[in-house]
Amino acid sequence: MTRFNALSRRRQQGFVLVTVIMLTLILTILALAMVSLNSTQTQIAANSADAEISFQTAEAALHQAEDTLLAGNYPTTAGNGFYSTPNTTNVPLWTSVDWTSSAVTQTGFTGSSNTQGAYIIELLQIHTIPLGCDQKARITWYRVTARAVGPSGKSPVLLQSTVHTQC
Repeated sequence: MTRFNALSRRRQQGFVLVTVIMLTLILTILALAMVSLNSTQTQIAANSADAEISFQTAEAALHQAEDTLLAGNYPTTAGNGFYSTPNTTNVPLWTSVDWTSSAVTQTGFTGSSNTQGAYIIELLQIHTIPLGCDQKARITWYRVTARAVGPSGKSPVLLQSTVHTQC
């Protein structure tokens, strides 16, 4: 019997060794998966913050352009982000303009990023109010397009609005 007990004990010790190695391997795989998951979540949070900052910067640029139009402080001739003739091409102006050049108006507002928002103002149409109104007044329609990027230089955001003024 003593020989049988010694042989059984050796087999049990071998089984414990295999079990410990398997558990160590499983725990190592779980730890590596958690590290990878944590890294991915950090990147997602950073990208989300970058997109939020670029959205806020673009929104500030859009409001600045709208305020400029409504206050009547925009240039009457083309240049520096103001386009005084309607775009007759099939290519939208905001896709062809260089957003880092003097073809756009830089806002000066950077928010939490180091990049400024920019905007362009396009003249769309000029309408006159039909007869029957007290006074003939001219209504002018503009499209305002604002663009900004986040602190990383990525996550571009493009916002647009239509503004009309009445003279």
